[in-house]
Amino acid sequence: MHDMTSQANRVVDVAMGFDGRYAAHAATVISSIVQAAPGAKFRFILLYADVPESAKKKCESVAPHCEFVWREVSDADLPPFADREHFSRATLFRLGLESLAPSDCHRVLFLDSDIIVVDDLRKLWAVDISPNPIGAVTDCYVDPVAFAEKWGLENDKPPKYFNAGILVIDLDKVREEKLFSKAAAFVAKHDRDLPFNDQDALNWSIWMRWTLLDVSWNVMRHMVIHSLEKEIPLEQRLRGRAPSIVHYTGPEKPWIKGAYHPWAWLYWKNVTRTPFLKEVEQAQGVGVKERIRLWLRWLVFMPPAPTR
Repeated sequence: MHDMTSQANRVVDVAMGFDGRYAAHAATVISSIVQAAPGAKFRFILLYADVPESAKKKCESVAPHCEFVWREVSDADLPPFADREHFSRATLFRLGLESLAPSDCHRVLFLDSDIIVVDDLRKLWAVDISPNPIGAVTDCYVDPVAFAEKWGLENDKPPKYFNAGILVIDLDKVREEKLFSKAAAFVAKHDRDLPFNDQDALNWSIWMRWTLLDVSWNVMRHMVIHSLEKEIPLEQRLRGRAPSIVHYTGPEKPWIKGAYHPWAWLYWKNVTRTPFLKEVEQAQGVGVKERIRLWLRWLVFMPPAPTR
C-alpha cells in the first residue's frame, strides 16, 4: 500500500457507468462516497446514456465540492448489446474507460451503481496493484476452472475469477495493451455465451493478471448469510468484519419493494441525502412504512457496518 499521507491531497478519480434508469442510484453511491471521506478530493468520471440534464444536476448537487466529468457513450463506442434480465447495455460502459476517460486519468476506481461505500475510498486508491493492470475481489458465483476450460485459458495454476463491480484500474497499462478494447471485441463476438457479459470478457482479457483486493472492498450478501457463507472458501468470507463497500449483486436490490438485503438500510440511509428520495419511493412503491420495516429488520439482524 502506498503512503496514505502522500495520497491525502491527491484527487481521486472515480468512474461509474449508468443510464437514466440508474441515475438516482448512482447519486446515492456518490453520496455515500463523500460521506465516508470528509475532505477528500474526488473527480467523478461518469459514462452515461439517456441521462437528462436535470438528473445530472441532481447528481452533482450531492457532491458540490467535487469535479464531474460526463462522457456520453454512443452506439459507436461499444458493441451492440440486447438487454436481458438483470443486465442492460449500461453494464458495458466500464469498457469505454480506455477511450472516454480524460487523458490525464492514469489510475481510476470503477464502481458499479448498486453499491454503498462505507469506508474512505482513499484507502482503496492507495492499494498497490502492480505489476497488474487491475485489482479486484474474487467472485465466488463463477467456477474459474469451468471458465478456463470453456475459453481455453491457462489452468495449470489455481485459477481465479474476479467480480467487476469494484475495480482499481491502472489505466495506463489498460490503454497500452488495449485490454478493454479486447474485452469489448470479445463481447461483440460471443455476447449470448457470456452469462456475466463484460465481466466474463474482462476476465478473459486479463486472465490471471489481476491483484486480489481485501474482500471487505466488495462485500456481497452471501458473505454474511450463514447458510450461504458455509459454501464459500474461508478467504472469501467477511468473518465478522465491517464492510468497506456493500455490493447489492443479483436481483435483491434494496430499493425494490419486498426484496431484502442484509444491508438494505444503508441504501435508504444514503438516498435520503440526495434529491432523488421521493422519485425512488414513488417508482418502487416504497414508502415510510416499508422503510421502517427495513430499519427494524436491520436492528434485529444488524450485520457489521460502520455507523456512517
